[in-house]
Amino acid sequence: MKKSWVSGLLLVCLLLAFFLVSACSREEKIEIKKEDGVTVVYNPKKPVPLQGVPSTLSLKEELVLGKTGNEEAMLLNPRAVEADQAGNIYVLDDKAVQIKVYDPQGNFIRAIGRGGRGPGEFQGPRGFYLTPQQSLAVCDSLSRQVVIFGLDGQFIRALPDKTRSFMEVKVKTEGDIIATQMVVGEEAREELIWFDSELKPLLTVASVQMAKYPVFNPFLPYIYFGFTADGNVLWGKTTEYVFNVVNAERKIVRKIVKNYDPEILTQEDKDKKAKELFGEEGAPSEVTIEWSKYFPAFQDFVMDERGWLYVRPYTKEKVEKGVIYDVFDADGRYVARVVLPDRAIAIKYGKLYTIEEDAEGMRLVKRYALEWK
Repeated sequence: MKKSWVSGLLLVCLLLAFFLVSACSREEKIEIKKEDGVTVVYNPKKPVPLQGVPSTLSLKEELVLGKTGNEEAMLLNPRAVEADQAGNIYVLDDKAVQIKVYDPQGNFIRAIGRGGRGPGEFQGPRGFYLTPQQSLAVCDSLSRQVVIFGLDGQFIRALPDKTRSFMEVKVKTEGDIIATQMVVGEEAREELIWFDSELKPLLTVASVQMAKYPVFNPFLPYIYFGFTADGNVLWGKTTEYVFNVVNAERKIVRKIVKNYDPEILTQEDKDKKAKELFGEEGAPSEVTIEWSKYFPAFQDFVMDERGWLYVRPYTKEKVEKGVIYDVFDADGRYVARVVLPDRAIAIKYGKLYTIEEDAEGMRLVKRYALEWK
């Protein structure tokens, strides 16, 4: 009798171990499927190191910009950063209302543009993009135009559209313009629009409702986008851990999906966010706050020239110092979770660019060397 009982217990333990191992195996597996002609990459919660794909990252600080030099070289309030293949660094200083250019050693070269209303001037630049045509496309949201400069600083042309409030602008290899815009009426929406090279709209790629007055969710959904290595458009909205890839024919050809546990929005989280937005007095009486149950899936992302995707998730996981990023290779496979020194503003040609505050509260641009092993 005793032997039978022990044998039965042993069998139960073996079966339990088998199911646990099977569950873990399924959890760690990346699945790639075809669904209605679209390649869908399903990623597990944890990264899966792949043979031949580097998954361990080391960083080394190389350069700090903005604190030394003459007045023209110093940065007042850096907002966006780009870098070219030669290592030259372009920084949008929105307080100086200029793009400042530095060589790979950090020496100031020139300033591009200036504040104003004339040709080659802008009023409220939100960001800019280093285009495949070797120019700079500046998104001037205040004057509602896209301003194009050569890398030598020469003004090329302006593309005005007074009906649109641009948020971010990028240019494809063939010259088409991809941009996000804010649309405000009875409701506020963010839209991702595909334009031709003259800013004629061709397709609304995505449209996301942000708010409908007087109801307001403090954790607004946003659209982020970038380009894959082969020039396709990759986009996602922050409320879902899903990224869509749209080809030159403006068709979705790939989806990247990551399984994750959403972070619960606690009352402490709500109080903190409300204080950030409205101060101690709280929200105005005419505004109704509608909280979601969870934090959004991610906060933002950047892409490097290889098409690798660095996603900053909403996570309460604690790290001693720095910012957590989920990293996906060019095929959309989740290969690593890393800690970067600060929010990634750009990752280009093996370099990470951040904007960090020093002990005196001065915002500086830093460059780090990235090495994947």
